[in-house]
Amino acid sequence: MKPDNESMYSGLPLHLNRGVCHLIEEKKPDFSFSAFHSLVKNGLPGLCVTRQYPDRVRREYDLKDVRIIWLSHTPGEDYHNPTALGVLTKAICKFIEDSGGEAVVLLDGIEYLMVNNGFLQTLMFVEQVNEFVMQRKATVLFPVSPEALEEKELALLERNLEVIEAPLIKMEYESKQVSKLLDTYEGK
Repeated sequence: MKPDNESMYSGLPLHLNRGVCHLIEEKKPDFSFSAFHSLVKNGLPGLCVTRQYPDRVRREYDLKDVRIIWLSHTPGEDYHNPTALGVLTKAICKFIEDSGGEAVVLLDGIEYLMVNNGFLQTLMFVEQVNEFVMQRKATVLFPVSPEALEEKELALLERNLEVIEAPLIKMEYESKQVSKLLDTYEGK
C-alpha cells in the first residue's frame, strides 16, 4: 500500500509543496539532503543529482536505495556530463513520469552546472524542469549558495521558484531537533 501523500511531507522542518521547485538558499546542502532523505524514507521515489561522489552521498545521508546521478566529466554508469543539460532534463522528467508524477528530486550542483554551461543555459534548464514539475505532483529541491551567485542571477532564479532561506531553515530545523530531544528525554 502506498503511503498517504500528505504523510510523506509531515515531519519535515518546513512545509514543502508538491508540484513546485524549491530554491533552498544554504551554504552547504545539509537541509536539502535531510528533507530529501525524509521524503524518500516516507515512501516517495527519489532521484539525487549531485556533484558529490555517489558512494559518499549514500553513506553520509543514508540513501542506499536511491538512484544517484553524479555530475562529472568522468564516464561511467549514472555519471552525467554537466554540459549535457538536455539529457539531464530528460533523465529528470523520465524519472518523474516513471514515478507517476509523484517523486522528489534533489539537484545539488547548480553552481557547477553554471560553471560548465554559463548562467543563462543553466537558468533555461531550471525553467524547463520547473515547467514540467508544475504539471505534476513532484517536488524538486535546488540547494544553492547565494554567495556563489551574482545578485542578478540569484534574483532570476528566485523569480519562478519557491524560495526557502537558510536562517528560516536553521531556526525551524533546530526547533524540531530540540523537540525530538525533549520528547526522548521525557520518555525515559
